[in-house]
Amino acid sequence: MDFSLSEEQLMFRDLARKFAEGELRPRLREAEQQGWVPRELVAKMAALGLLAAHLPTDAGGAGIGCLAAAVIWEELSKVSWTMTLGALGHAVLSGTILAAAASEEQRRQYLAPLCRGELLFATATVEPNAGSDATAIEARAVLEGDCWRLNGTKNFVTGGGRADYLLVLAQTDRQLKAKGMVLLLVDARAPGITRETVRLVGGRSGDLVNLAFSDCRVPAANVVGRVGRGLHAAFHGIDTARVFIAAGALGMAQGCLDAAIRYSRERQQFGRPIGGFQLVQETIARLYAEISSLRWQLYYAADLKDRGQPHGKELSAVKWLASELAVRAAAAAIRLHGAYGCSDEYPLEHHYRDAVLSTILGGTSEMHQLMIGRELTGFNAMV
Repeated sequence: MDFSLSEEQLMFRDLARKFAEGELRPRLREAEQQGWVPRELVAKMAALGLLAAHLPTDAGGAGIGCLAAAVIWEELSKVSWTMTLGALGHAVLSGTILAAAASEEQRRQYLAPLCRGELLFATATVEPNAGSDATAIEARAVLEGDCWRLNGTKNFVTGGGRADYLLVLAQTDRQLKAKGMVLLLVDARAPGITRETVRLVGGRSGDLVNLAFSDCRVPAANVVGRVGRGLHAAFHGIDTARVFIAAGALGMAQGCLDAAIRYSRERQQFGRPIGGFQLVQETIARLYAEISSLRWQLYYAADLKDRGQPHGKELSAVKWLASELAVRAAAAAIRLHGAYGCSDEYPLEHHYRDAVLSTILGGTSEMHQLMIGRELTGFNAMV
């Protein structure tokens, strides 16, 4: 077994690290204050091959796979996971869906410009009564002649305020449950769409909104995939998003560890650097051990995905554990910094806020535990 990264993967890692420090960090406060990532940063990512790294070259992506993309996502997230989410999350979720399920015409018209950083997308699946249970979708799409009439609400849509297009999961026949769902490509400026900005504890640069559709007309040709396979199409993106969330969580944890190491060398108490105290070293050593172990679990799951192998429980394991580690790492680093860790002068308080979201997005920790249990035992505890 070869545990080393390839020259290409190392090149993209270094490129992402340089971009994060040179482009993301200086604009973190600006992005959190205005609620979104400046669009020119998306274009810069596209020019460098960072925006759609995992997508195939025939779709306009870099074609380097999920493992290399995970390396990129971790490096960017060391500075800010939700800036990374706001900048390239639409390529992770919407881009993956379009690459897997869109027609050739849709790929040319929408996916290629997405990969070039010219179009922003948002995927709308979550509803007030449909989160972990995706089969409970209530948004309704009715085909009337050459248009779908779309009604319903969607919650916590990342990038939904400034997106050019939306991928909206809707139900055509509630009696059919998952087999009645359709995924519609919706012009974000179409009549009948209203937006409400959402302010959460974290994710402040993610352009989060709630959407309401009232008799919104969508061309019949704008079905992505097939009617009845909408949920299946959406899961292509959700699966890749879990790699992104796990990588982002590890990036946040590593960013907190790096800050803790720097501070422990600089901060003097009782006449010496606090890094010389045993309990401080125990905190740093434990974080290093956990992060290093989970990083290889992430790479293993991403490699399985790249090779088209089953990877459900492996990915669920790292998404669950890495997201919870990010919360612990941020809390531990803040305690080590004392009151300074709670100020925005140090790179910790925004990680602490964002890390909480990583335990929820892409499936809660509890859902992933049940998914692993189902695969290992053969019993579905979710019904």
